[in-house]
Amino acid sequence: GRLQDPEWKGFDDKGRYDVALFIGLPYYMAWTILSGLKHRATHLKTVSIDKYYQPHASWSFPNLTDEAWEENLKAVRDLLKGPR
Repeated sequence: GRLQDPEWKGFDDKGRYDVALFIGLPYYMAWTILSGLKHRATHLKTVSIDKYYQPHASWSFPNLTDEAWEENLKAVRDLLKGPR
């Protein structure tokens, strides 16, 4: 994939990305992609905000109930919004 290609300059042509965020993929698919990136794109930090723990992500939510997952997604959203 492009994220592991050292020659790729990103969609904006400003260079390789530092972080990739994953959400909404089937678990097995995210697991496979994250495993590949972990071993072939060591410069890249990966984040999974799905409700199940992803062991190959640099950072992942733990296994969560639907309610806890929704609360945590809202917390991430609020942090990304920043102060008003």
